[in-house]
Amino acid sequence: MKNFLRPVLVLFLLLTVITGGVYPLVVTAVSQAVFSCQANGSLIEKNGKPVGSELIGQQFDAPYYFWGRVSATTPNPYNAQNSGGSNLGPTNPALADEVKGRIA
Repeated sequence: MKNFLRPVLVLFLLLTVITGGVYPLVVTAVSQAVFSCQANGSLIEKNGKPVGSELIGQQFDAPYYFWGRVSATTPNPYNAQNSGGSNLGPTNPALADEVKGRIA
């Protein structure tokens, strides 16, 4: 039993160090070096302070989008303060009324 236990533990520790430490550090370093803006969340800064992200509150109104996610940012695109869920389910008539009101 001891002959099998030692190699198993050594392999477990080795793979833990590689996949839990070395690989994430390498991927983080490469992403920061090559894609620093995207790796940090595509932040939008105003007066040197982050105020939002380019990835939040995007409008999907182009004809080549099949189905956009309902968003509350329609009057003010890319305004993360207006983006949020309503906790209304997809079969709730109140959600359909809200969406129709935003489209109009």
